[in-house]
Amino acid sequence: MAGSRRAASQRRYTRRGFLTTAGRGVIAAGTLFTSGAVTRPSTAAPPAVNIGGLYPVTGGLGQIGQGCVNAARLAVQMVNDGGGIKALGGARLNLILSDVQSDPTVVRTEADRLITSYKLSAIHGCYASALTLIASEVAERGKVPLLTGSSTDQLNQGGRRYTFTPFARASQFAKAILQMSRLISAQPKVAVVFENTAFGTATSKGLQAQAAGEGVDIVMFEPYSAGFTDASPLINKVKASGAGMLFAVSYLNDLILIVRTMKQMGVAIPINGGSGGFVQPEFYKSVGKDAEGLLGVGHWNHDIDGNASRVSAAYQKAYGEFIFEYAGGLIAQTFMIADALERAASPDPEKVRDALASLDVSNGYAAMCPGGKVKFDQTGRNIYAHPVGVQWQHGDLVTVFPKADARASLMKP
Repeated sequence: MAGSRRAASQRRYTRRGFLTTAGRGVIAAGTLFTSGAVTRPSTAAPPAVNIGGLYPVTGGLGQIGQGCVNAARLAVQMVNDGGGIKALGGARLNLILSDVQSDPTVVRTEADRLITSYKLSAIHGCYASALTLIASEVAERGKVPLLTGSSTDQLNQGGRRYTFTPFARASQFAKAILQMSRLISAQPKVAVVFENTAFGTATSKGLQAQAAGEGVDIVMFEPYSAGFTDASPLINKVKASGAGMLFAVSYLNDLILIVRTMKQMGVAIPINGGSGGFVQPEFYKSVGKDAEGLLGVGHWNHDIDGNASRVSAAYQKAYGEFIFEYAGGLIAQTFMIADALERAASPDPEKVRDALASLDVSNGYAAMCPGGKVKFDQTGRNIYAHPVGVQWQHGDLVTVFPKADARASLMKP
């Protein structure tokens, strides 16, 4: 889409420019909506509360990372416009961002820099599970709570105390994908292709482990190198496998290439694109009508409840597209942090961590997730979390599974 708002949403930060902005300490609420003006609190105002955000604004995941940054800023604006943290005298949230460049080494450096250089009450990030695992290690050492929508089950293992995952885990995604295949065929024969990353391997292992119990026959189980440029050898294997359905566990660019290659090679079988790239608006923009009827899963979707619809409408107005899964969940996470700050009545990260550990919400933006409830167990996992099945219908990504969460009827692929 054309227009100044669309142009703004696609703007890329240079590494130096992005970190200079973050290095000034605060990106104030509303920056994107006031032409970059930074609102400074008066001397009488309560001290601001710093929260960090680690996202890949440059590198291979840059486009998705920029969407996360847009959502993070919108979330802070919403909290501050609602009166800030009332238990702290109306203190405003200050968002300190760093570009992790889609690079694991940079994630470690930048997570450590934000935690040691700023008095953070909490931090969120990093989209890709492989990046988030590293950020989580740093946050655990720094004793700063980290909230994330990343899906690998490893984030809830190893005795982590400061890592909180409000949304569905990779193993849950796998079960939902398998169950959805039964909506298409009574005896599904599927090919599984997955990228060799934390996200890809965790989800695919879940598929493999649970397939027999869900009545699904996996006839092909094939990893590939993330970021590949030729999908034809992979699709030839899919074609030869005799599969009646494809499960692709891939991020955006890889999934676009897989779908296009299948079209070119005449491999016309239903696809479940899982999460990752499938739930991005850019996916539909790239493959067009070939996306119609394709299935996927997500830990969040913009139609799950009224609050999600309102958030998506605000995002759509600003950026010309619905708010995608990870970005929408990020809004909810910011309100979870705000809720914890209210109950802790302190910006101290240890007290915020304890307040998050006792979080129990079932209304408002903090509960804006499938099922509408958030309560963490001792591993930092939301005990109510579950994924939703989604489908591209008429250019929109709609929730079709499970029945309790469905907002539209399944369109047979």
